Amino acid sequence: MKRLIVGLIISLVALWWAFRGLDWQAFREALTQGNIAWVVASSLVLLSVIPLRGLRWCIFMEPVKKVPARLTAEATIVGYFGNNALPFRLGELLRSYYVARQAPAPLTQVFGTVIVERVIDMLSALVLLAFLPLTGAVPEQLRLPLLVVVVLCLVLAVITVWLARRENGIPFVRGRLKSLLDNLHLGFTSLRQEQHYLTLFLTTVFIWLLYLAYIHVAQHAMGLGLSLVESYLILVGTTLVLVIPAAPGFVGTFHAAVILVCVNIFSMDLSRAQAMAVVLHAIGYIPYTVIGAILYFKSHLRLQDVKRQPLKPGPESDR
Repeated sequence: MKRLIVGLIISLVALWWAFRGLDWQAFREALTQGNIAWVVASSLVLLSVIPLRGLRWCIFMEPVKKVPARLTAEATIVGYFGNNALPFRLGELLRSYYVARQAPAPLTQVFGTVIVERVIDMLSALVLLAFLPLTGAVPEQLRLPLLVVVVLCLVLAVITVWLARRENGIPFVRGRLKSLLDNLHLGFTSLRQEQHYLTLFLTTVFIWLLYLAYIHVAQHAMGLGLSLVESYLILVGTTLVLVIPAAPGFVGTFHAAVILVCVNIFSMDLSRAQAMAVVLHAIGYIPYTVIGAILYFKSHLRLQDVKRQPLKPGPESDR
C-alpha cells in the first residue's frame, strides 16, 4: 500500500509540473493540428511490437515448456492492460498466470521467464543510454556519470551471460532463496543454446526500433518536424522514467518526461510539448488497454484468482 501511495503522489506531482499554467486555447490548437491518420499509423507501429515480444518470450519459455507465439503475444498485451489499469504493476503476474493456466506450466517458472525478459529490457535501455552522448545533447558534467552507467551495464551483461551459461543454477545461495533463484535461472537457460542468439538479438533490436518509429511517426502526426535523433532523445527520456514509481499507466511521469525533453532540450513551445505528451501517451495507453481488457475478460481470468496464486519457490507440477 505504501508503494501505491508513493506512486500516486509522484504521478500527481509530475502531472502538476507538466501541466502547470496550461494555456487551454493554445493546447487545444496544438491538439487539433494533429493528423489522425498518422496518429493511427503510430498506434499500429506500436502494436506491431507485440508479436515480436511474443516470439522472444517463447524462446525464454522453452526450458519451461514450448508454447505458441500466439499465446505469449496475447499474454503480453494482457500484461500491458494489467500494468495500465491495476496498481503494483500486477500486469507481470497477470500475464504469467495467463500463460501458466493455458500452457499449462508452473506459475513460478513462467514468472521467472518474465523477470528474465525484464532484465534483457533493462540491459537494452542501458545500451540506449550509452549512445546518448553521441547525440551531442548531453552536458559536459553528465558525461562521466553516463560513462559509469555504461561500464556498469557491461559488467551486468557479463554477469548475466555467466549466470545464464551455468548448468548448476545460481551459486552462493542456499535454501528457499536458492530454489526461487533457480526458477528464475531456468529462463536464462535458453541463452545457452547458441541457435537462439541471433533471434534474441534481432527481436530485441527491432522492438526498440519500432518504439523509436512510433515516437517519430507520432511527432510527424503532430507536425513537430523533429529529427530521428530528437525522437531518440524522447525515447530515452520516456524509457528512463519507467523505473520511477508511478500510478498505473505511468500517468504523469511519462508526460513530464516528454515535456522535459521537448521544452528543455528542443526549446519547443510548452503547449505543443504538452499536446505531444498527451497524444504520445494515449497512442500507447488506449489500444493496449482496450485490446488487453478484451482478451482478459474473454479468457475468464479473474484478478482474485491471480492474487491467490502463491509464487512459492521450488518445483510445481503441471496442471
